[in-house]
Amino acid sequence: MEKIKLAVSKREAKTPNQLRREGFIPGTLYGAGVASENVQLCAKEFSRLPQAAYSHMIELDYEGTTVNGLIRQVQRKSTKDFVYTVELYRVNLDKKLTVSVPLKYVGASAAIHAGGQAVENYQEAELECLPSEIPDFVEVDMSMIENMEGAIHFGDIKLPPTIKILNPLDEIVVKVVAPKAAPTPKEAAAAGKK
Repeated sequence: MEKIKLAVSKREAKTPNQLRREGFIPGTLYGAGVASENVQLCAKEFSRLPQAAYSHMIELDYEGTTVNGLIRQVQRKSTKDFVYTVELYRVNLDKKLTVSVPLKYVGASAAIHAGGQAVENYQEAELECLPSEIPDFVEVDMSMIENMEGAIHFGDIKLPPTIKILNPLDEIVVKVVAPKAAPTPKEAAAAGKK
């Protein structure tokens, strides 16, 4: 995957609302062992970032200096896609970090082919790894589920030995259940009288 880039500059001496009106998002750039800095970034440029930018390392162009970073938190207005603030984490390439990576369900399950329904409990996994090892996604092989009520746990997911899953290994990621039977006409009539 090609590197995602984002321009960041020192925050001007204006209120956060003034910056937002001028098309900027106020933010913070911080990291282990370095002082936290107030920054600003172009709202239009930030809105064009691909979804992968939220779980991968991005290259920050900070006042002409390249900084490796992660988007740690984005505060949005709940009713619309309006960003209030962004927290950026300065990454040390030699230290492991914790990231959320999307799950990708692949393969065909014999239980689903027989009429079962998949119940996905998770859409992402928490991983601990070096910044250079962050995967684009974590594959969940559905072909492992052969029978109804079969499940895949976090402990069943195969990853390189240098990447550690932080979710509880006994947690169910996905399960295949038998479809609920349609009520008989008699049951439907009884339910209607209640």
